[in-house]
Amino acid sequence: MNPSQEATIQVKITRTIYAKPWQTFRRILRIDNFSTYMPNVKESRIIAKEDGKIKTRWSVEIDEIPINWIEEEVIDFSKFTVSFRALEGDFEKFDGKWSLKPHPQGTQIEIEIQAKIGIPVIEPLISPILQEKIAKNFTLMLESINNKIVSDRYLSFKKGEHKDISGFAIIGHPYNLNNLIRYLQYLKPQFKAPSKEFLSKVYELVPSYVMYDIRNFKSRAGEESHGLVIVSTFVPDMLSQDIQKVFNKVIEACRVAEYHRIGVAALGGFTSIAGEKFGRELQKHVNIPLTTGNTFTVALALDGVRKACELMGIELAESKVCIIGGTGDIGSGCARVLMEEAKELVVTGRDEEKVQQILGSLRKVNGAKVTGTTDNQKAIQDAEVVIAAASVTNSIIDINSFKSGAVICDLAYPKNISYVPCSRKDILIFSGGLTEIPMEVNLGFEIGLPSTKTLYGCFAEAVLLDLEKRYESFSYGRGHITKEKVMEIEKIADKHGFKVAPFYWGDRLLDTPAIQEIKKKVNV
Repeated sequence: MNPSQEATIQVKITRTIYAKPWQTFRRILRIDNFSTYMPNVKESRIIAKEDGKIKTRWSVEIDEIPINWIEEEVIDFSKFTVSFRALEGDFEKFDGKWSLKPHPQGTQIEIEIQAKIGIPVIEPLISPILQEKIAKNFTLMLESINNKIVSDRYLSFKKGEHKDISGFAIIGHPYNLNNLIRYLQYLKPQFKAPSKEFLSKVYELVPSYVMYDIRNFKSRAGEESHGLVIVSTFVPDMLSQDIQKVFNKVIEACRVAEYHRIGVAALGGFTSIAGEKFGRELQKHVNIPLTTGNTFTVALALDGVRKACELMGIELAESKVCIIGGTGDIGSGCARVLMEEAKELVVTGRDEEKVQQILGSLRKVNGAKVTGTTDNQKAIQDAEVVIAAASVTNSIIDINSFKSGAVICDLAYPKNISYVPCSRKDILIFSGGLTEIPMEVNLGFEIGLPSTKTLYGCFAEAVLLDLEKRYESFSYGRGHITKEKVMEIEKIADKHGFKVAPFYWGDRLLDTPAIQEIKKKVNV
């Protein structure tokens, strides 16, 4: 390269903004506000105005490089364009144009920039680096503008000033790489999977996306709802490897829901762990109300346990109940309610300190005798009822350790007991936390549900909230599930025709004759 050769920086960026062109254009022209929500813009000030033209002063920091200039901008309101050129500043030349055009999802913004730093000798060497940094800066500006528009939309909605936000979002993910591969083969039957190591890393690069659009969902009460199934592109194994990356993935999925003006989003599967773990921190990064759906999951689990006990001839008030994963949000929620219904309660957890903490809170309530342990196998051996609520990707319980005649409610995602091959004929295992819904719903792909008339409770809670037009974080954080909230969501569910699903052992329906056969095998 000849050091004396001049080098021109040229950047072209295109981005879709989820607002109408006039709304987006109005936001772009609020230059004085840029520094309030764009961290890299230190100053953006209008210093002079005349018909169709303004003069502005800018101070921007790009990767710790301070850049200052004054520019003139020519505004064409009829074409939604802004042409600008630097009058003075750190660059010898800094000209460009913003162009806005209608797009099916809102507005397409195109920015073209031509720049020269005008420093002899080093310009050809530094220009490629500056070109990349300028492109990054304008990309961040567009991202900030988009986020600001969405944030203002939800803020006005909460004040009752915005009417076009509604619907629910179900945010889920493949429950392992094999599930992801089956999904890809469903889309492309001849697809031959690469190595799991390669697929896992590539999948991490994929942005969250809408997998399915649910339209015209009608409840028993005659209310109508609509929603989106959004895929957060991670698999649970990432939780142990990089929880921050999963956190970012959940934020990304929430923003997809926001861009589609959704009223409430359910954090399904392992995304709910991000909601529990990061709580308020996650809510700082998104505008849409989030629910883990754990309250309705607890309601369904307890309803299922009561019915199963009745069918198996078990008196819950005289029984020992074991809750695997009793320190988690769902497990502890079940424990609080069952303190008033069971004779004895044992909770398990991986962390002894957390086990002692939950025991301390439960013992403040009169009711069942309560103990805790980190030994799952020992805890289940003499329990008439077991609720497995631990969030793990593999089974942590030996199925042969269950007491003959026991009722086992598998609440895990993915289900790690009810789908395990089992030769036991003397126990009742069922997939818990499932609701039967008033109409069939196809979510676009198999996600572990036994029929199109069933839905995970965590997902269904968002549907119920939308049907009630209650755009709030009904279930959020950890340790807030109470008997009163369980009863409240049960009442809403009953109104709209959502009830506990029939018993499924894996994908096999357990009807009354099948359960009677199990009873005959007890202690045989």
